[in-house]
Amino acid sequence: MSENNKLQLTPIFENLEMALKEWWKNLKKFILVYLWGMLFSLVALAIVAIFFGLDWWLGDRSNIVLHTVTLLVAIGGFLAAFYFYLRAYISIFLLVKKNYIGEELEIFKESGKYFWSYLSLALLTVILVLLWSLLLIIPGIIYSVFYSLAVYIFFFEDKKGWAAIRRSTSLVEGYWWPVFGRFVVLGLLVWVLMMFISWPLSLVEEHSAFFQIWNLVVQVVSFLVGPIIMLYTYNIYKNLVQIKK
Repeated sequence: MSENNKLQLTPIFENLEMALKEWWKNLKKFILVYLWGMLFSLVALAIVAIFFGLDWWLGDRSNIVLHTVTLLVAIGGFLAAFYFYLRAYISIFLLVKKNYIGEELEIFKESGKYFWSYLSLALLTVILVLLWSLLLIIPGIIYSVFYSLAVYIFFFEDKKGWAAIRRSTSLVEGYWWPVFGRFVVLGLLVWVLMMFISWPLSLVEEHSAFFQIWNLVVQVVSFLVGPIIMLYTYNIYKNLVQIKK
């Protein structure tokens, strides 16, 4: 197929509009499935806080056993928090895959069986991009775009590891510049949004009550923006799948 006759991806702002409408329509479900992950993460962090508080309260610096236990609990707690946080992210994909049907807690529970396969794919992708980046930054950028759809292939085509990465490369091939351009525009829009939301923080003292409250607002906004980015990229993935049938 010639360049002139090549099928085109959905225009950038049309894609963004579709993603925003889908996000708004299902915002409640996105929030609820996120909250389950946050709840379990907070439980893990609360246990860590209790042990640190106990260690501080006893104040016995010679108690090596207590210090060791506290350190081990802290490591375990932060790993557990990461585990549940990542499962919340995985649940967003499952929510979309199930067409928003099903209870949020059940979807979150199901995310557990995807955890290790998803993590291994994510690590493999990062390692490959870093290796390409060793050849200068340009190859790293090129292949990060080629591999950008691997996670969508993992969830929506049930392909893992190398198979997902090869499939992503195949889909993006011939459409690298359109895909790259769409990511650049989205990245700029998200950057402008987060800069605008974060701007009040630069006007107040870091330890003030307003700073802490507004910083929480910024974190909430960043969580809510996540599904929009996911839906936007999912639309690119669906476009390419349709084009390359």
